[in-house]
Amino acid sequence: MNLKKKIPFHNEEAWQAFLKGDDEAIAQIYDENIDRLYNYGRQFTPNKAIVKDTIQDVFIQLIDDRKNLNVAKSVRAYLFSCLRRRLMETLKKDRKIIDVDAEMVKNEAFYITVDPSSYFIDSKLSLDQKKLLEQFCNELPIRQREIIMMRFFENMPYEEIAEVMGLANAKTVRTMMYRGLNKLSDSLTPYKSQLLQTLLLIDLLN
Repeated sequence: MNLKKKIPFHNEEAWQAFLKGDDEAIAQIYDENIDRLYNYGRQFTPNKAIVKDTIQDVFIQLIDDRKNLNVAKSVRAYLFSCLRRRLMETLKKDRKIIDVDAEMVKNEAFYITVDPSSYFIDSKLSLDQKKLLEQFCNELPIRQREIIMMRFFENMPYEEIAEVMGLANAKTVRTMMYRGLNKLSDSLTPYKSQLLQTLLLIDLLN
């Protein structure tokens, strides 16, 4: 029997196919994004089970709501936004608090974690340098950490970061990120110039 091989979609193409009823397309979106979603979710909580369950809930909800969904400009940003919102709701419920953002600030709940499987923005940085970036970024305010994590480790454009975090626009994201970089400890000085040059180069390329 001669079976025609199915050609993989890009994220946005797969999303449109999913909206039209292609169930294989959502499976492809899942496979394409699961590692990034898991890595992002683990910055919010060390509880692996909560992260995995929340990701599953996000995709189940997508399937349930398929008829009401619109075309996504960036599937990655949309998925990150869904995971972020649902994960915060879950953590809020588990901690029985009124304001999850206040609790995150109090307990320093968002930590950038670097490991060999992370999606790094610049292969020229050694693992030791990335670990230093992790260490000193985790001394920044939480929202600045989150922006830097998505920008440096996910190569996410400012517009997508604004969508994920519910910020006003790309300019707001850029301003917050550079304020964060300027607050980095003096201990990062030997690498700060290289990191800033990398960031500026990426801004020119995007």
